[in-house]
Amino acid sequence: MKRLLCIAAVAIPVMLAGCKKDENKISNQQTSIVRYLESGHQPRLISEAAARESLDENPPYYTVYDNAAYRYVATIYDEGRDELAVIEPGDLVSIYFNAYVFAYSSLTNTMPYWSNRADVIAAMEQTGGGLDPEYWNTEPLVLRAGSDDVVRGVSRSLVGCCEGDEVEVYMTYEAAYGSRIVGLVPKESPVAWLFTIAGVEKR
Repeated sequence: MKRLLCIAAVAIPVMLAGCKKDENKISNQQTSIVRYLESGHQPRLISEAAARESLDENPPYYTVYDNAAYRYVATIYDEGRDELAVIEPGDLVSIYFNAYVFAYSSLTNTMPYWSNRADVIAAMEQTGGGLDPEYWNTEPLVLRAGSDDVVRGVSRSLVGCCEGDEVEVYMTYEAAYGSRIVGLVPKESPVAWLFTIAGVEKR
């Protein structure tokens, strides 16, 4: 009994230290993503709350999901968009995307770790990207809006978008793959998905 109590006395502080480490990593990723969106991203973005108070007519802004995924819709102010059906939880959404490990800087000239865009795949095949055709194809990826499909941050950020939208989603590792190691993505890495909504099937 004493031995079990001693083991528990050692294990509990170790578990608490692990939780604290995870919280710090997530908090640091959240802070770094916001810093990038508000200072490094082009155009520079403001929060959705700040956009509602802004004196600018059409301020570019980001929306936060679960304090872990940050969405920017580049087409939010496009003419005629307000007449389109809005994606709701449960709708099936087809997207063409580039997915990146995110280093809190511009993704220009960065190689994606996954894509279904034909031009990107062709370019990477020519440069010896080592693509596996079993996983890389040009079919649209179909996700259920608001679910935990594939990447939770992406699926949940679809809600409120419209067909034809150009979307960017920046995620902490928690909103992407959690602690799993997935392909070329280092463990507990923030990721960014840039995609076009190609189709919507209402539930």
